[in-house]
Parts: sequence; structure tokens; C-alpha cells
Amino acid sequence: MPTGRTLAQIVHLHAGGRQIRLRLSNRYGERPLVLTSMTVGRSLFGLWQEAPVQPVLFQGQERVSIAAGSEVVSDPVSLQAEAFSNLVISFMVADGDIVTGHLIASQNSYVSTPGASNASALSEAPELFSAYPLLTTAWWALTRVEILPEQPTGVIVALGDSTTDGAFSTVDANRRYPDYLARRLAADGKAGVPSVLNAGISWNELLTTRFPAAGEATVQRFAWDVLGQATVTDVIVQIGINDLRNNTQAPAIIDGLQHLATLARPHHLRIFGSTILPGSYTPEQAVQWRSVNTWLREEGRQWFDGIFDFAAALRHPEDETKLNSSLDSGDGIHPNDAGYQRMAEAVDLTHLTGSPSL
Repeated sequence: MPTGRTLAQIVHLHAGGRQIRLRLSNRYGERPLVLTSMTVGRSLFGLWQEAPVQPVLFQGQERVSIAAGSEVVSDPVSLQAEAFSNLVISFMVADGDIVTGHLIASQNSYVSTPGASNASALSEAPELFSAYPLLTTAWWALTRVEILPEQPTGVIVALGDSTTDGAFSTVDANRRYPDYLARRLAADGKAGVPSVLNAGISWNELLTTRFPAAGEATVQRFAWDVLGQATVTDVIVQIGINDLRNNTQAPAIIDGLQHLATLARPHHLRIFGSTILPGSYTPEQAVQWRSVNTWLREEGRQWFDGIFDFAAALRHPEDETKLNSSLDSGDGIHPNDAGYQRMAEAVDLTHLTGSPSL
């Protein structure tokens, strides 16, 4: 994004609290990224924000330089934020290029014209739309919103690829499977409802870092996308379809899944596997897919704390290798909104940390 423009990003929360911090990254940049005039406010609708909109500072300064390959955390910001509400997080790019981001956000955010004011200073629709004419469905530089809750809260990390990321779900509707799971947990009505963090990356693979937009292989990024998060208690793994589609063999995928389970144990995390969804495989890929899912169903509990059978929940009644047509987004690979809801319903909440049955 060119310098001098302001990026106003919309982020949906799964937890509420009285204070927040923002984490921003220049992990893949080759030179410093300088951001300024950062604010956060509660979204009323899109860019329109409820007063007060709060400044975001870094060691007391409104300007922050993020070194290449590094990340920064803001000072705490006093802001009462509710679970399942949206925040508007805005900043101007003062120098450098943003190359670190999340390409499939399933959420519209807004890019200003050069030199435009922060959206919170524009109250009239014509001037707001004129100042912010561009849309992006990616999140840029912003990697985490940290909430200080009213009471201690655990965290469930949903780790996976595009089916965790929510690819092909309705934009701006928060209908990814982790969103549905978070709402199921909240509807359960128990105190200290865990937050659900979505660590899905479209095109991601369990074993291979194939190209930059897909992120590092899951076996590598587990260190920061799971172990680097605060108060994590549980991990739900949904990964492997892209490995299969790139002709990785079942034994290698099974070894990789076992490795993920092993990584969780020293940190006393509950980790759950899940069967790989149907997905328009070639005949040979389908053989490997069946082998992995058979292992997960028959032997996976020797490694994981439980197995959630997403494949059975979304399969076509006449062909297990295909998605149910009523749950298919249309490409034969990704679920639609109803399919993502079905995935969340396939998670047995009694297995998760905090369940009375444990």
C-alpha cells in the first residue's frame, strides 16, 4: 500500500473486555515499516465508529517503526469492547511497504486516498466514502487483538487451512467455522467462556512451505500461532487437504499430525485432530485421503485428545469423496456458510477444557 494512505481495518471479536493491545508485524518485510496516527474504536456500521475513538500508542508515541522481520505490541488501550462486536483499527502508512498480511479475511476493510483524515474524524457519509473509496478483503500488518477480559478466559486455537480460514464464506458476516464455534460456546451459558482464535491460512500445508501467501508449514508455525498465544488451553487441527492435492502420501501426513500432537504435550495443551474434508480428489489422492482419515478414526486418539469427524459431517450421501451439495460453496472443495456451521456442530464441546465432563 503506498505511503500516505490510511488503512481502516474491521476486526470481529470473540471475547470482550475493558482493555486491548494490538500486535503488528513486519515479519516478511525487507525494510522498516513506519506507521502513525493509529486509532481503535467500536464499529457502529462499517467505518462509522462509536465515541470515544482511542489513540493507540507505542511506548507513549503515536509513531512506530517496525524493523524488517520484527513485530511490535502497542501500549494498553482503555476501551470497553463486547464479545461478537467489531472494532475499527486505523493507521497511516508513513514509510515502507506492507507485505505482511492475511489475504483471505472474508471481511471488507477500507483504504483512503493519499493524505485523507482518520475515518473517526469524518462524520458525514459523502466525505467518508470519498476519503475511503477502496476496499480490501485482506488484513495488513495487524496480526492480533489482545483483550483483557473481565474474568480469566481460556483460548481455543483453530489451526488449519482455508476451511478454517473461512474461504468462500459470506464476506462481512463472520460465518467461518471458528465463528460458529465461538457462538456455540457462548450460547452454552457457562461462566468464563473460552475465546476462539482463528489460525487458519488459505493454501496452508501441514508439511510444506510452498509459497509466501500460504504461510509457513503448519509444523513450523505451530510455534507462534499456537504456543505463542496467551492462555491457550485447546487446539483443534484441521489440515492436510492441500498436502493431498499436492500429492503428499498418507504416511508423511500421518507423521506430521503425530508431530503436532507431540509439540502440544510439553505445554499441557489439549489437542484435537479432525478428519480431512472431501474435496474433488484424483483417484490416487482419494486413496491417500481415505488412508489418513482411517488412521485418524481408528488410531488418532492414541495421539490426540479426541477426533472430530468433519468429513463424515459434510460428505455427500452417495459419494464420500465429495462434499454434500447443500454444504458446498460451489467449487467442490470449500464449504458454504451452512457447511461451516456443520463443522462447528461436529465439535464435541464436552471434550474441551472447562467441560463439566472432564
